[in-house]
Amino acid sequence: MKRILFLFLILLLFNCQVKANELTEDYFDIAVNYSIEGNYNEAEVYLNKILSIEPDNELAKNLKAAIERTQKPKSPSYISSHNSNVRQAEDYKMQGNKDKELSTLLDAASKNSNDYWASYYLAEFYRKNKDYGNALTYYQKTLNSKPTFTQCYLDMAIINFENKSYNLAIQNINKYLETNPKSDTAYALRAKINLSSGNLDLAEQDIKQAMQLNNDISYNLINAKILYYKKDYKNSRKNFEILSNSTKTSEVYKYIGLCDYELGNYANALLNLDKAIILSDDDKTLDLKYNEIKKKLETKNET
Repeated sequence: MKRILFLFLILLLFNCQVKANELTEDYFDIAVNYSIEGNYNEAEVYLNKILSIEPDNELAKNLKAAIERTQKPKSPSYISSHNSNVRQAEDYKMQGNKDKELSTLLDAASKNSNDYWASYYLAEFYRKNKDYGNALTYYQKTLNSKPTFTQCYLDMAIINFENKSYNLAIQNINKYLETNPKSDTAYALRAKINLSSGNLDLAEQDIKQAMQLNNDISYNLINAKILYYKKDYKNSRKNFEILSNSTKTSEVYKYIGLCDYELGNYANALLNLDKAIILSDDDKTLDLKYNEIKKKLETKNET
């Protein structure tokens, strides 16, 4: 019975997933797949990756808590910080009192400019509530108080990436890599930034570096996308096909279908796009592409 309830919970979390940054979305999809399979150790690996990037990601925290309750039903909760101001703000957060949570952090950050934890949690508060301008301001204030708190550079890079401010995102991630040169997450993020800004060769270099540091499934996903946009459809499809054995998401089947289309295999393209549509959250672009390929296949069969 516990197993059934747990599966219901993770499926509910999956269906309620809100848009976060693309990297953590990929990690969450993989974590859900592992959780459904009962492979909780691997699921936690990806949830920890999410939380290292987005410490306040509610979906990841809830799924991780559910896994921990399943494995250790009586495991005690813990206070994540010893800072009294942050702890008080966290208490208000648990009570659902956002106004008090915010005012406590603002008061702490304004009274003590060296309270970098208050500034950081304030930045996280604003980020969670999509006030990205204030989030960036307080991440920078955290760095002013604690220059070695380089996590802020990664956080700012993610926000700037999501805002399509790619040059700023690259500057942030480069600063992060100065002190974290072995961060596979940072190289993967820079690969995604370069991919989005059309710098495909740089994106390929970065994702290869990330994969050398950590043979992560989600990095294979980024690599397969880069190959697609470099028009290496055969190798891109091969990589997506391998990924589909463990990561059965709409995105994976979409790209398999798009590769099939570019390779002239319209029938397979329709089959894979159909899988993508079934797994998608009402992605209209998939329907349009499906209908476009269907017409081409019908025309081909008529000739």
